[in-house]
Amino acid sequence: MLIPLALFCASAAFVLWRNSQVGVLADLAYPLNTATRIAAGDVPYRDFPLAQAPGEFLIQALLIKAFGPHFGVQIAYATLLGGLATALTYVIVLQIIRGALASPRAIAAILAFPLVPLGIYAVYPHPFYDADACLAVLIAIVAILVARDRPTPATWLVAGGLIAVPILIKQNIGGAFLVLSVAALAAEALARVSARQGFRWCVAGIVVTLGVEILALQLFIGVDHYLQWAWTFALAGRGVSLARFREFADPLIVWPAALIVLLAFVSQFLQPRFRTPLFVAGLGAWLISMALAPTAFFAVPRLFPPLLIAASVLALARAWRHGPSFAALLPLVVAGTTLDRPQRIAPLTGVVLALVLTVAGSAYTLENFRLRFVDVNASGPVMRSAFPSLIGLSARGPYLADLDAILFWIRENIPADEPFVLLPGEDPAYYALGRRPPLPSVYFYDVATPYSPAEIARFADDARLRWVFVKDRLQLVEEPPLEQELVAALTEHATLVARVGAYRIYRR
Repeated sequence: MLIPLALFCASAAFVLWRNSQVGVLADLAYPLNTATRIAAGDVPYRDFPLAQAPGEFLIQALLIKAFGPHFGVQIAYATLLGGLATALTYVIVLQIIRGALASPRAIAAILAFPLVPLGIYAVYPHPFYDADACLAVLIAIVAILVARDRPTPATWLVAGGLIAVPILIKQNIGGAFLVLSVAALAAEALARVSARQGFRWCVAGIVVTLGVEILALQLFIGVDHYLQWAWTFALAGRGVSLARFREFADPLIVWPAALIVLLAFVSQFLQPRFRTPLFVAGLGAWLISMALAPTAFFAVPRLFPPLLIAASVLALARAWRHGPSFAALLPLVVAGTTLDRPQRIAPLTGVVLALVLTVAGSAYTLENFRLRFVDVNASGPVMRSAFPSLIGLSARGPYLADLDAILFWIRENIPADEPFVLLPGEDPAYYALGRRPPLPSVYFYDVATPYSPAEIARFADDARLRWVFVKDRLQLVEEPPLEQELVAALTEHATLVARVGAYRIYRR
């Protein structure tokens, strides 16, 4: 228990520290403003469009209902879940390599350690559906491994139920996990008669959970509304496209994967004493080539696809030779563990990759390379919000001072029954003030709202929108495409009455 506890504490401490350094207003505002609307009684998909599955927004709405708008709650949420995800990853790796390697606990700890700077809430430290979907997947994997070790109807029912949970948090992550995990378990059941009863109970758990989810959607939302927004609109805006798959044909991604597979194949024909030097030399060539690149420390995402591709190929090869099993088909262990003599190659490979990921991942996260769609590395010290409900929110630059100023102005000058909107919607204003958004959208970006500026203007008239706040100094690096047209549409018959910091204030 000490190792997973230590990994939990290290990962949680890192997420907590990141929250004191980084604030991404746009990605924070969207889920929290939407959750505020749900907490106030609006029903997603029926009363307003939502391009994502409801899980994350319902969780945040529950937290807002229980504790009110206090950002410390969201910090604690991300901190605890970030630590839990790293600890669960350790448990999964340990379960897979136990019996195959000497010192499995040490190797599992080494392999999990890079998640301290690269975990689900390390790079982006605020509550978000991608991170929570990944945590749900980890929980389901643990449940499957437990059910395989201690097969009973109850353990397999629970595992099946948990397999069906991620799709309610993020459609693409959860959908892919549901299909692939069922396929892997089905392959194992076909190969081993003893696994078939457990698979049947697992499928029963999946069917029951999906049935409950569909029934709840129908009763509270309407399945047709859910499919319209969370699947049809979402896929049209940010769905599967050929361009997303072309990345996997990039030679920079394909050649390392091919190299790892080739090394694993060639090593089978060598004497044992030559296998480790061959594998180390090949892996070293790849890592050295990356280190010579100008942006080596920030190329961390390019490390994962080659490893996943190679691990998948080697897992399929192992399943072909020894028969399929869920553990063998789960490409989470480094390629060396699939070789005939993993006791020498796998630990060294794992240590090297863990070291590279830890060093490169720390640089990647601390330099905020993934967050450069906002001005997250603005000059000057880290600033902290002084607005009561946002205590704990931190960011560099003038953005929190601007946000505090407009929130205090709204609280002091706009009665609770007078509707307002902030454009383009990158501020968590409704969450901070505890007020219900008056328009169907809270974030006016083309992938988040299905409406044209003219349609939004009609919604504004119907809602008797009184106030329009236009933010001129955005933390977003690029202005949303709809911004200028939307500003023109909502202020056409409005009067500029004041300026507060970065905001123009219009009264309609």
